[in-house]
Parts: sequence; structure tokens; C-alpha cells
Amino acid sequence: MARSTTVTGRIGRLTLVGYISVVVLLVIFPAAVAVLGTFSGTTDPIASLQRLIDGQWTIDYVVSAFDRAPLLQQGLNSVLVTLAQTALQLVTSLLAAYALVFGRLRRFAGVLLAVFLVTMMIPSETTIVANYLTIRSFGLYDTLTAVFIPYAASAYSIFLLRQAFLSFPTEIREAALLDGTGPLRFLMQFLIPLCRPAVVTVIVTSAIAAWNGYLWPLIVTESPESRTAQVGVASLADSSVTDIGSLLAGTVLVSLPTVFLVIFGQRNLVKGLTQGANR
Repeated sequence: MARSTTVTGRIGRLTLVGYISVVVLLVIFPAAVAVLGTFSGTTDPIASLQRLIDGQWTIDYVVSAFDRAPLLQQGLNSVLVTLAQTALQLVTSLLAAYALVFGRLRRFAGVLLAVFLVTMMIPSETTIVANYLTIRSFGLYDTLTAVFIPYAASAYSIFLLRQAFLSFPTEIREAALLDGTGPLRFLMQFLIPLCRPAVVTVIVTSAIAAWNGYLWPLIVTESPESRTAQVGVASLADSSVTDIGSLLAGTVLVSLPTVFLVIFGQRNLVKGLTQGANR
């Protein structure tokens, strides 16, 4: 009986390892083809691998990508949009979550939270026309402000921080109040440091969403100098003569910040997503 259980366990582990290996290969293969094609000078995956093994590295496709589109300016635009959108979402989410948990409106917290969560269930495509008309009426069309201002607040970030704040020890808050600590000082010196995983998770997810935005920046910008890097890379495929090598190079370049963000925040992401999950 014990031997049968051991064999069944080994088969289960081997099946799990095989499944995970297939999923990893499916995820890594497109990225590997893009990286190999970018630095080998050919878009043939087999030939590019052989060239890299032989030490025939080149950045011709990277140079070509910068020549065919203003990726440097558009990359700077993406950085500014990401910083502004992330900062706004962090500030609005912190204040909203604080008000829901510790503010005077906490008796209506359930209703207010439900209103926030309803916005997560509405497809963003249904609000594009209304947001576009608003941006045009404010004279913000073809500006960087138009790219990030509709995303100044995030219901998901508010919900994440609200759940983390609910797990904050009441003893520490009561001690801080007895010491005469005001709301802002309590938020900055106690709440944010002790809920750092949730705060870091909000920063990382907001920054990744802002950096990877494509449809909305494409709609509200027109000139190449006002567009973000994601839209700029897509324009490489819209040219009359599509250069696959330049397109691969552009894709790799705009993907690097996202990879660095995940590496930077991975230690806090899991803890931040599960903090307060039992409340």
C-alpha cells in the first residue's frame, strides 16, 4: 500500500514538472526568438542561435529601430507618463483606503467600496468615447497629460491598500493616537512602512500598467513626438516596408523596464497581494 502511494506521488510530481516545463517553454519561446533576432542580425531563429554561439553579435537592428522611429523621445514620454500615473494612483489610493478604514466615512465604507469595485467590472473600452470627448473639450488632445490623467485613480489599488490597512494592528494605532499623532503623520510614519509590501505592489502594478498602455495613448495622441514607446514600436510594423529585425529590437527595448520592475518588486508582490486576504 505504501509503495503504491509512493509511486502515485512520483507520477503526480513528474506530471506537474512536465506541465510547468511546457508552460515555461510557451512563455519563454517568443521572448527568446525576439532577443536572438535582435542581436544576431537575422530573423531566422535557428540561424540567429548559431550566429550568437559563433560570437557574431550585432546591434544593427537596434540602430535601425532608433533610425526609423523617435524611440528615444517616445521612451522619455513613457517614463514621464509612468511616473505621473503611478504617483497619482499611489496618492489617491492611499488617501481613499485610509478614509475607508480609519476616516469618518468608515460607516459607509461598504457602500463606497462597492462603488469602487463596480468600476472594475465595467470594460475600459466602454468609457473610451466619453474620456476622449472630455480630453478634447479640455484642449488636452495630443499631450502627455491626456495619456495619464484618466488613470489618476485605480479601484484595484484602493481595494488592495484597504485590505492591507484592515490588518494593521489596532494596538499600534491606539498608541499613536494617545501620543498625539495626527492622521498624516500616522499615515506616513506608521501605516505606509508597516504595509510596505502592499504599497510596493501598488507601485509595481501601476507602473507596469502605465508603461504597457497602448490603445488609449494611440487614441489621444497624433504626432510621433507626443506618443509613447509602445505606440512608437507598433508604428514600425505600420510602415510600407516592415523591417522585422527593427520591430524585434524595439519590442525587446520596450520590454526591459517591465522585466526590471518585476525583478525589483518580486519580493513584495506575493506578500502584498495576500496581505489582508482574510479580512
